[in-house]
Amino acid sequence: MVHAFNLGTEIINYKPRKRDLVMNKVLIVDDDSSFLLSLSDGLLAYANDFSVETAENGEKAVAYLSANPVDLVVTDLQMPVLDGFELLAYMAGHHPQIPVIVMTAFGTPNIEERIDDLGAMMYIEKPLDFKVLANKINEGLDASSRGFINNMNLVSFLQLIEMEEKTCTLDVKENDKQGTLYFSKGVLLDADTGDKSGVDAAYEIVCWENAEIEIRSMCKKREKERKIHFAMFNIIMEGYIRKDEQATNGKGKGAKQDASSVRTACGDAEETSSPREMTIDDIIDTGKEINTMSIQDKLKELAMIEGFGGTGLFTPAGETIGILAAPGSKSNLETVGVLANNVLMNAQKASLEMGAGRGQLVHVETERAHIIAQCLNEGTDPLKSQTGKAHVHLVLFLTADASIGLAKMKINSVIQSLADDCRM
Repeated sequence: MVHAFNLGTEIINYKPRKRDLVMNKVLIVDDDSSFLLSLSDGLLAYANDFSVETAENGEKAVAYLSANPVDLVVTDLQMPVLDGFELLAYMAGHHPQIPVIVMTAFGTPNIEERIDDLGAMMYIEKPLDFKVLANKINEGLDASSRGFINNMNLVSFLQLIEMEEKTCTLDVKENDKQGTLYFSKGVLLDADTGDKSGVDAAYEIVCWENAEIEIRSMCKKREKERKIHFAMFNIIMEGYIRKDEQATNGKGKGAKQDASSVRTACGDAEETSSPREMTIDDIIDTGKEINTMSIQDKLKELAMIEGFGGTGLFTPAGETIGILAAPGSKSNLETVGVLANNVLMNAQKASLEMGAGRGQLVHVETERAHIIAQCLNEGTDPLKSQTGKAHVHLVLFLTADASIGLAKMKINSVIQSLADDCRM
């Protein structure tokens, strides 16, 4: 079965029914009937907030959505008949205003609530906690009632394919450009754009921001035909780096850096010398305002590093606090920064599970750049933020010929100096 859909990243403004006047309807999709019954019963305690309908696969969900108004969808990905990926395809093309929560067994605990930084989709890890699910549903309903729903982007979709070990072929289009990605059990085997193939084609496709996709639940390539041997994260990183270099006509790489080039962390915002205002209660409900001016001044210290490409400060949940980019850099810096932030969180979780203690720094090397992500956590919980304690992640982007040793010393100094500005 083939579904074509659009993966734009624009904000869609619409006016749904007011929550205090009409009961919101939530559709939960999963092929386990006993699990659906359990969810329906468990969520009865929240009947004043929303009602629950169920569907046992994507095909039944499509039929229900075609005939009934729905305010939010919760779906599993691994299902027969028509799976969650194909359901997401249908919804992106026909119901882009409906927020989606994806149920997965491959979540990362502290990033669950903010994965929508890479798309509108939220996700929640199995086994489910009814209270957590209800809070997530209410969060999605509140966002849609304010009229702000981001459509899922291509990066989000590709990460889902890798995370859920999906086998498929994606035919991707953006304006007059066409390309194909071949996945076997979540591994990208090959890519093609007509004039490019292999990893070079993949670097280009992953950066298409308003892509139309056809998804087929089969891979047209065999394992022995594999031409790509990089993880999806590395391909996305390198793709965005190349895109920025092309956008600056080659001036970005090795150019003299200007510490006054400060960009906001929103969309395609233009360069500005004023920092972006952001309050900490956008992230956790404390009401304290982040000292943005001080943070931006301290980030400028990193711009003095030879080979500086950009830097970003993030919360562990993936919220962007501040961005400082090299001249000519695009808003891709924020997207790649969030990805690096997630890698750091995964590395910390893995080091704890190994009994090796809390990981503090990760270093990712691509063909053309280095990405360093370091954690500052004054709290006692390795993965969660605590009131009154600074807990932030600083991500630094460098060219391939940069001095990594000096950069690591500098990033450690800067992140320590940010502690007073980031205590929550």
